[in-house]
Amino acid sequence: HTQHEVSPRPAGPPPLSLTSVSLHTHNMKSLHVLAVLAAVLGVAMATAPLLRLDSDTAIPNEYIVVLHKNLTDYAVGKHMNHVKTLLTADTKIMFEHNFRWFKAYSIRTNQQMIRHLAEQDEVRYIEANQVVKAYQAQCQDQQGATWGLVRTVERDRLLNGEYTHEENDGEGVEVYVIDTGIYTQHNDFGGRAKWGVDTVDDPSPGTDENGHGTHVAGTVVGNVWGLAKKATTVAVKVLSRSGSGSTAGVIQGVVWTGEDHEAGGSNKKSVGNMSLGGSTSTAMNEAVAAVVEAGVVMVVAAGNSFGDACNFSPASEPTAITVGCSNNEDQFCSFSNSGSCMDMIAPGEDITSAWIGGQFADNTISGTSMSSPHIAGIVAKEMSRRDSIPTPAEMKQWLQDTSTKNKIPELPENTVNYLSYLGCGDGPNM
Repeated sequence: HTQHEVSPRPAGPPPLSLTSVSLHTHNMKSLHVLAVLAAVLGVAMATAPLLRLDSDTAIPNEYIVVLHKNLTDYAVGKHMNHVKTLLTADTKIMFEHNFRWFKAYSIRTNQQMIRHLAEQDEVRYIEANQVVKAYQAQCQDQQGATWGLVRTVERDRLLNGEYTHEENDGEGVEVYVIDTGIYTQHNDFGGRAKWGVDTVDDPSPGTDENGHGTHVAGTVVGNVWGLAKKATTVAVKVLSRSGSGSTAGVIQGVVWTGEDHEAGGSNKKSVGNMSLGGSTSTAMNEAVAAVVEAGVVMVVAAGNSFGDACNFSPASEPTAITVGCSNNEDQFCSFSNSGSCMDMIAPGEDITSAWIGGQFADNTISGTSMSSPHIAGIVAKEMSRRDSIPTPAEMKQWLQDTSTKNKIPELPENTVNYLSYLGCGDGPNM
């Protein structure tokens, strides 16, 4: 909360509120007399600053009175004795805080007495007492969640249907789904999906006519089917109704993503997901690398040819995060590409998510196309939990460092055994 200080009151007579309040005790009457006398004599009372009085977490009628550092023990004792003479049935010294040069006390009292204390020479400042809480994540449990979501929050495979996540996961992060478009009206997006660009159809239908892109977006940000439930998603349509497109069209979608990210300013947190691929393309890889250099974390599918991911694009681009597939038995998917170009493994077989054809439509499909958005969702979650903006390289390293290791048996040669993981409350804000 923004910290505010109440400026010292100008010299002169006290405000009417100080002297016109009905006083019920002898001690309060003495404060009244002192204030009136000061006004009559024209004494200019120095007033200590009053801090945090308008804080949302301020505790009513409780204050911390901090004294000057150089006060002697005698001066502190004299001040405390004066304060104790002013106490009533409704006022109380809660603590006396004295350690080396830090000299203070906490008091429960009214504003009139606080104004009086602020005018005492010994007082350096007075601060409102405030509520303090443990830095603990507000976790929410989604029961009956799809197995892929559940597996990302479990170190050991239980698949109990419970997806535990932080309440604001994904907030402030935009995810570009470079795919067949998104059916933005689907109920699972809750208004957090928007249309971006279409590089394959002219005129554009302005929606997903295939279902693949909607499914991917649902896994990343969906209310029911998704991981980062507060993130927004942007449809970057580079594939047609049939699910195909061209290298040139994909590159243009990638370039548009980079431009839109930069238009959002230096504080924008962006993730790109590419659940698509084709033969190796130096141009496509370089376009992806340029967008990564701009700060977009690009997550891409390894491919479904049970081959070497290094023979496909954008899977072979080193600056991207390339994702292979696991199933609900923690086995490597029979179709998944692998090899040294693969960075992570995530659920990708029999994944249920949003679909086209109706606002509540869903579908269950398989592929590394389903694995990639699990990682994109985890990245969006982690980025939203951080105060700073991590670089794409830092996010890749973080994913691998925090992954669940060596859970997948019988992996192809030269393939990392890093299974996706991010639980609720894992890791402080950075």
